Amino acid sequence: MTEANGVAPTGSLDSTSSMAKNHTYVLGINAYDHDVSACLLRDGEISYAIEKERITRQKHAGGFFQEVVDYCLQAEGITLDDVDLVMRNCYVLPVEELEVRLIYQGDMNEREREQAAKTPLYLSKSNKVITISHHLAHAYSAFAVCPFDEGVVMVVDGVGSYSSDIREPGQLTEGVNPLARESESYYKFEGCKLETVKKVWLQPCRGLLSDEFFTMDGLGALYSRVSSYIFADWNKCGEVMGLAPYGRANNFRRLLDLKNGELQVPEWDADFNQPWMPDGEKKWEASPAMGHWEDMAWRVQHDAEEVLLERARWLRETTGAKNLCLAGGVALNCVANGRIVREAGYDNVWIQPAAGDNGIAIGCAYYGHLAIQKKPRTFVMRQATLGVEYADDVVQRAGNRLLLNRKIFNGPGESICRESAKLLSEGSVFGWFQGRSEFGPRALGNRSILADPRRAEMKDKLNKRVKFRQAFRPFAPIVLYERATDIFDGEDESPFMLRAKQVRPEWKDRIPAVVHVDGTARVQTVRREQNERFHNLLMEFEKLTGVPVLINTSFNIKGEPIVETPQDAMNCFIYTGIDYLALHDTLVTKNILYRILSPFLKVYYESMARSRDETD
Repeated sequence: MTEANGVAPTGSLDSTSSMAKNHTYVLGINAYDHDVSACLLRDGEISYAIEKERITRQKHAGGFFQEVVDYCLQAEGITLDDVDLVMRNCYVLPVEELEVRLIYQGDMNEREREQAAKTPLYLSKSNKVITISHHLAHAYSAFAVCPFDEGVVMVVDGVGSYSSDIREPGQLTEGVNPLARESESYYKFEGCKLETVKKVWLQPCRGLLSDEFFTMDGLGALYSRVSSYIFADWNKCGEVMGLAPYGRANNFRRLLDLKNGELQVPEWDADFNQPWMPDGEKKWEASPAMGHWEDMAWRVQHDAEEVLLERARWLRETTGAKNLCLAGGVALNCVANGRIVREAGYDNVWIQPAAGDNGIAIGCAYYGHLAIQKKPRTFVMRQATLGVEYADDVVQRAGNRLLLNRKIFNGPGESICRESAKLLSEGSVFGWFQGRSEFGPRALGNRSILADPRRAEMKDKLNKRVKFRQAFRPFAPIVLYERATDIFDGEDESPFMLRAKQVRPEWKDRIPAVVHVDGTARVQTVRREQNERFHNLLMEFEKLTGVPVLINTSFNIKGEPIVETPQDAMNCFIYTGIDYLALHDTLVTKNILYRILSPFLKVYYESMARSRDETD
């Protein structure tokens, strides 16, 4: 694959390709606002999917979508002429209306305006380019690729489409305020048919300019409001979840409640007077408001869990369903997910690994495949590795050869997994770059930082020396599927790191670096058929240590997206405290010249980290 160059592949969408067409292609796009992404289907199966942030290196990147479209088309070796249908969504407004506003509002920079002018996807009049509503896209991202023939779907997020912008039939918009917005949506499905069961709306409210979202009475909106209050960023909900176990139970007023099935969100008042102000002199960790924030995090997490659990039970009782699918940003809350799995009464629960708005691209594509093209469901999303696989020659060209040594382990009796397991068991921190990149917010074994979970000090080492982030942030374990029930409670599989489990008492002292303060861990299980190389690595580590578990955290630092290319991996390796880097079969180490220059490199990189938002 060549790098996206900002120039649209040639084609008009309405012309007939000169190439012999052997496949049917549908392109899905999450457009313009945060987490811009694209997904390309080939004959009903996901061929490639990518988020813009991985290409531009700007976390949660929004704006125009040229890079992600180019990435998918170039990876597949096609142009827009070969695409049969383009489906898109932006939760702000219908894409065609938003694009007209972008002409005169100046929200796109000059480079993106030049990109837009060259592509038929911008201001398109083609009947092959269709916009769908937000929660419907989330729902299709889940049920269309789940392993169940029938079941129900819960979609809960911060904010979805305006009711007046929802044009698909059967979406329960009759009699709803045109300016009300989606907050929760519940569906049942059988085969390719999806039926809306219930929708919960965010009612219009007064706000300062565009700040209405932060005062809306919805579960996801309220959780984001708490995130803004504690971390000065609405998109730090994962950090709120991680902070919650440090809070004191019931030491903060209730923030969410259900009464007769209606969500209650009490108004905030002058007692909410300790928001984090990142422009101050004190660091976040040193704030005197820490106890207040911890108690608040406990409360919002507790209340959210109770509401979600009650909603999930209601949906099961109403429909009689045995299978549940989850999507929407709130479905990234692995603690709540764990309770739903254990307590809601379903036989099976499947969670879209890209449950946030990056997954909208998948849902858009599958709406096109199922609802527009009337094709059958044939694909199950058993893994989330949907990026390109970089060739060995690209890997070998990456990095600064003056600072690094390399050794390839592909000869007789040599194994990158065996060598890496040995070094990990000795306390080294590894960058692990293999195969296709993961789609979604989790590193699942192809773009990961790895370490030994037996060392209690490893958590602080990783947070301070590698990730440059707050000390309370926990790390996740990745475990052999066949050994998971020996170490963690519950029989359910967790391939996407989207559910929290209790660590069994006899293992808490054996893997202390992945046990959170409440005794839980955000578990990822690995089968050999899902990721053979990582399975082999875990097997080798278990042979040496008796522990079939490693610390697995995303290959990035605070404020940056997960690495995509070999060069991204090299940059993160060089400027951080990672000890070794495994790039395919190549083991990369830092040489004597690096050790001489490392104090200067460290100062440079830490200054870059400090220049970002204090709480990234």
